[in-house]
Amino acid sequence: MVTKEAHRFCHKALADGCSLLEVFKRLGLLSETKDLNWLLLFLPIATDTSPPYIMNRFSLFVRASGAGVPSNAFLRSGTCVESRRVLQERRRWQSRSHATMSPGFHNGTESSLICPYSLPVEVIREKEYPHMNNGVYLDHSGTTIYAQSTVDRFAHKMSSGLYGNPHSANEPAKISGEMVDSIRIKALEFLGADPRHFDLVFVANATAAIKLVADAFRDLAEQGSRSGNFWYGYHRDAHTSIVGVRELTGGDHHCFESDGEVEAWLNENNNRQHHGAASLGLFGYPGQSNLSGRRLPLNWTKRLRQSKSRRLQNTYSLLDAAALAMTSPMSRVFSDAEAAPDFACVSFYKIFGFPDLGGLIVRKDSGHILALRKYFGGGTVSLVSTIGGRTWHMSKGLDQHETDTEENVGAHGLHEGLEDGTLPFHSILALGEAIDVHKELYGSMENISRHTTQLAQRLYRGISGLRYANGQPLATVYDNHEEYGNDAGGAAYGDPNRQGATIAFNVYRQDGTFESYAKVEQMANDRGIYVRSGGICCPGGVFTALQYEPWELNRARSAGHHCGKSPQHHPSLW
Repeated sequence: MVTKEAHRFCHKALADGCSLLEVFKRLGLLSETKDLNWLLLFLPIATDTSPPYIMNRFSLFVRASGAGVPSNAFLRSGTCVESRRVLQERRRWQSRSHATMSPGFHNGTESSLICPYSLPVEVIREKEYPHMNNGVYLDHSGTTIYAQSTVDRFAHKMSSGLYGNPHSANEPAKISGEMVDSIRIKALEFLGADPRHFDLVFVANATAAIKLVADAFRDLAEQGSRSGNFWYGYHRDAHTSIVGVRELTGGDHHCFESDGEVEAWLNENNNRQHHGAASLGLFGYPGQSNLSGRRLPLNWTKRLRQSKSRRLQNTYSLLDAAALAMTSPMSRVFSDAEAAPDFACVSFYKIFGFPDLGGLIVRKDSGHILALRKYFGGGTVSLVSTIGGRTWHMSKGLDQHETDTEENVGAHGLHEGLEDGTLPFHSILALGEAIDVHKELYGSMENISRHTTQLAQRLYRGISGLRYANGQPLATVYDNHEEYGNDAGGAAYGDPNRQGATIAFNVYRQDGTFESYAKVEQMANDRGIYVRSGGICCPGGVFTALQYEPWELNRARSAGHHCGKSPQHHPSLW
């Protein structure tokens, strides 16, 4: 069993610069590694000198998102929280090396990760995350954990203010409306999207944003194309919600099975073999794989828009940025309006933990695509005819386009015709507080990206090096970076342009067979280490990682392995 003494020894040895392999040798554990106990020891200490995000997708895989930290130190997506002892060790090392370290400095060694945040991580941990005292949370890609200050400030705003329905005209309603407008701008600026060029539509989550775009394309195709359909292409690493758009196309869709296939498609003058007969098209892909954390090229959206191919000139881009936005500055996506995606979705709870809210970022020059959607809800129309012959309606923000000026930017826009019904204005109020707290604690998303990149690299190296006494690896990591070469996986874990803070892996038994991912997750759960297992809503990524053939999926279905249903005894991933 893993003891507290072993934890303490490991922390001390790692702080002194020992590798994990050396630590295990000193403890005489290599001959005793017969089960998962030592992997479960490693996860919480893998990044013990600074915490947030990393993901061990105990999924078909086990996925860890967040980062490992000691049992008395916890991390959140973007939060660095260390134990007092670890902080003391860090200061001792600084004193010994006579180094002057500013926030964000990294000394280049694997054992020393310096948190680039405004407060010592110990202070952040004790003040902002008292609700994380009972475990190590590593499922930040599902949702990160909210800071206490966010909840406190939101509660104060709710108890001290009077907020009415923004669709009314009374004073409390006006207060709500002005609050929503200001936070919409604040959220766009946090994402690095200039409100003059982009609009933000508040939705329930990223899936709702994707469906809003998909419904608009279906409706537009039915009204304006000769075929009555639109073409849809999606990448193999797409989330299930991106894949689901294909069902609205009438069968005219294509899955790109590699980055190379997308590159060839973008470079072709004649794209008929991929594009089909429809004149209107949509290409959807993730900025970051929800399974492995692999980051996909962001320049595809620009190249698609600038393509000289006749078939691609009416094809738009949809970027699933939900996973990417967790640990990456989104200015990479939106700083250049000419290169940005036409549509992009985010989940704010993946960034802040609270509130449960999503967003659709629309490039204003592409917003006309959404104007012909058929459905309209309360608050999105300015006039509606219901009786007396021909029926018609006039949509807000779409039929009544108003040019934004410095004075009214954001007050009128595409969102007015797309946010059906009463907005979740209390949740939007909470979003404003979450953004402010996040900036105060962590400074910027650049800080978080730098920190989590270091953590992911360390965890990758540690897990990859674990072995049984007979030499059998304890785990296999699925990085899906094979297109960069056989040795690219390890290199990618130091490059935030290619890899996020997510690690997906399977666990081997000593005889080389797979351990049940459900068992691995249960063992971790019993020890207070909270990970995520299963297919992680990334079917194409699973197929690629496991090198599955179609008949194997049919066999898995026949055996009763379904999404959300955990096989307790099956040794493989599915």
